[in-house]
Amino acid sequence: MDLIEKNSGPRHPWEKSRAAFFRSIFDRALHERGSRDSYDPVSVLDCGAGDAYFAAHLLAGFGGRVRGVTCWDANYRDETITELGHQYPRLSFTREMPKKVFGAAIMLDVIEHVEDDIGFVRNVVENCLEPGGLLLVSVPAWQSLFSRHDTRLLHHRRYKPKICDRVIEAAGIHIDKRGGLFHSLLVPRAIAVLGEHAASLVHRPLPPLESSSTAWSNAAAVTTVVDGAFRIDNALSRAASRVGLVVPGLSYWVIGHKQR
Repeated sequence: MDLIEKNSGPRHPWEKSRAAFFRSIFDRALHERGSRDSYDPVSVLDCGAGDAYFAAHLLAGFGGRVRGVTCWDANYRDETITELGHQYPRLSFTREMPKKVFGAAIMLDVIEHVEDDIGFVRNVVENCLEPGGLLLVSVPAWQSLFSRHDTRLLHHRRYKPKICDRVIEAAGIHIDKRGGLFHSLLVPRAIAVLGEHAASLVHRPLPPLESSSTAWSNAAAVTTVVDGAFRIDNALSRAASRVGLVVPGLSYWVIGHKQR
């Protein structure tokens, strides 16, 4: 979760579903990497780690295959690092780019915040990722869906899949797998964006945005239904990526390795 979205309420099903999906993608990539060669447990750099929810989720799920996770976020303040360090004592936290190399790096919804996205990814790949190391990236998809929500989160852009691919490949990464995610949210977001455009044409005020996209206070029955829908959505994403299909979704992701 971005620090700007941090709240003390229950985790949104979207965030839990996202974490489970990318952990499964990372798990499969580690398994395939290990089947080709013999590797020591990997150290992971989580770029733009925010409140470290995914980093903790990742470390808890891999036992001995992940040696440690370093959470790097330029927006960390001293008190944030202290607070997160107490909450997640097995993780490391820094606001400066680490001066060491890792076996894998993760950028989940990060590069849309960076004006020079190619330069940022290349810098991390060249200085923080070992040869053959894994890189997992996700971005918000489709510039035509850029909305007030993106503006509030300080996004510079959304991405067409081929544009994201160019950014990642320009940084020296060979893409192994790619795909869309949150297909079921694509139409609702498109309708919301059309509503924003229509309101601007007639100069009608828009309702205020929710204080956080990760806030969740719905009943248990609603949560169960939403969780189930996201599980189906994620299963479709995994199945499509295995056969090389990119099904459009609200997000786009790639995983690849640094060319030796």
